[in-house]
Amino acid sequence: MRFVHLADLHLDTPFVGRSDSLRRRLREATREAFRRGLRHAIDAQVDAVLLAGDLLDGATVTLSTEHFLLDEVRRLTDAGIPLFYITGNHDPGVPGSLAQRLPWPDGVHVFPDDQVRTVPVLRDGRLVGTVTGVGHATSQEGRDLSVTLHPPAGRSVPAVALLHTQVVGAGSADDHDRYAPSTLSHLRKAGFDYWALGHIHLPQCLEQVPGIHYPGNPQGRSPRETGPRGGLLVELPAPNDAPIVRQLELGTIRWEVMELPNLESLEDAHALIQTIQQKWKEARAGDPGLPGAEWILRLQLQGRSPLAGRLAEPGAREDLEEMLRDTLGLLHAEVRTDGLLPDLDVSSFWTRQDAVGEVFRLLNTLMHDDLAPGELARALGLSSSDLAGLDAHDPAGIDAYLRAMLKDADGELARRFDRGGVEP
Repeated sequence: MRFVHLADLHLDTPFVGRSDSLRRRLREATREAFRRGLRHAIDAQVDAVLLAGDLLDGATVTLSTEHFLLDEVRRLTDAGIPLFYITGNHDPGVPGSLAQRLPWPDGVHVFPDDQVRTVPVLRDGRLVGTVTGVGHATSQEGRDLSVTLHPPAGRSVPAVALLHTQVVGAGSADDHDRYAPSTLSHLRKAGFDYWALGHIHLPQCLEQVPGIHYPGNPQGRSPRETGPRGGLLVELPAPNDAPIVRQLELGTIRWEVMELPNLESLEDAHALIQTIQQKWKEARAGDPGLPGAEWILRLQLQGRSPLAGRLAEPGAREDLEEMLRDTLGLLHAEVRTDGLLPDLDVSSFWTRQDAVGEVFRLLNTLMHDDLAPGELARALGLSSSDLAGLDAHDPAGIDAYLRAMLKDADGELARRFDRGGVEP
């Protein structure tokens, strides 16, 4: 049995906060990714396409998206390839939902609610596998739906389970709402040859045998979703065999986050742009993306820099973003300067023989001396009421929290003194 495993398209995502043109382009790219996935299925002459939930981003669907879906799915079914689609928390099968009302062509098997269904997969009239799936009847499914799925008894062909779930402990699971939670230990022993999962957007293999996979979303939607995005081409040779899994890159827009520290030697915009260009060139050499890929860059400038003052001026950050779009050929650029610090010599404040020097020396002692657990809070004069919300029985944790709060406090003090005209 061979199939393409997709999940989490989130068609018609609103992309709030983006410009109209970028929002349109991102929506188009999501459609392109779905179209590419179905083209791969047709070209590879697979036995099925499995879509593991969240085909849509919400209940509101545009007319153009409805037309697009039916048009693309008909191409797939006209090629003799069935589509198996379960609903997720973003597109639950409530009455009137697209899953329930769209006139799907023959060959589309929709699992709109919590009723378990098992459907045979045929190739030239011969049974080659089965798909057992269950959807989300509501947007707040809190039950473990995995325990309701069972492979056919006495089977002689591979059995696949199709489920939209948050597997507890999976990579980036904490970034997603805890809907239909399941456990890896149960999935391992449930008797299926492959679990085609959806909900978590990070591509990952949770188990080789049986195969337990998240394909990730076909098109990244934010700077949190970097790296290649797509689906999986899966072959199950026989029951109990290890699946053969190949990643399909489908996303035509790629997100990249670059951090640029150690800026002390960059004294003008030209040097900064050259440094960014070099780092971008190195990144693309190892990961060029698909031919014709468009890129969105979030650049995080960090640390001390002679340019900190210039970049704080009105319009400076926007100027830099425009230069990056032009020089790197980007679809969009976003520059963050909240981690950028003025190029001040903080150590010069420590040697002052006045009240200012005493403040800096005290801060340095608090941050770097090997104090006993709980001693930092006492040294700062903080009571338990000041630390509400923290575990009073975890003094080491409280100290770590306070040190994180004090990070770069010396730099902030130096900036304030500098603005106030206090000479070091």
